[in-house]
Amino acid sequence: MANKTWNKSKALLICGWCNVCQKELLSNEGGWIVNAEKKHFCHDGKDGSCFDKYCEDQKNIAEDASYEGS
Repeated sequence: MANKTWNKSKALLICGWCNVCQKELLSNEGGWIVNAEKKHFCHDGKDGSCFDKYCEDQKNIAEDASYEGS
C-alpha cells in the first residue's frame, strides 16, 4: 500500500493595486508597501519604486504649496 500525500495549493489573494502604476499586488509576492493612508505601492527597486516616486511627488507638492503661500 502506497502512502498518499495531498498537495494543497496555497491560496492566492489580490491584496490591492499600486496607486501609481496600477500593478496587481498579490499575497504570494513580496515587494509592495502599504502606507498609513492605506495606499498600496510597488517596491521592486528597478528604476526607483512607485513608493519612492509617490514620496517625491508629495515633497514637490508641499514645496509648491509653501512657495505659493509666501
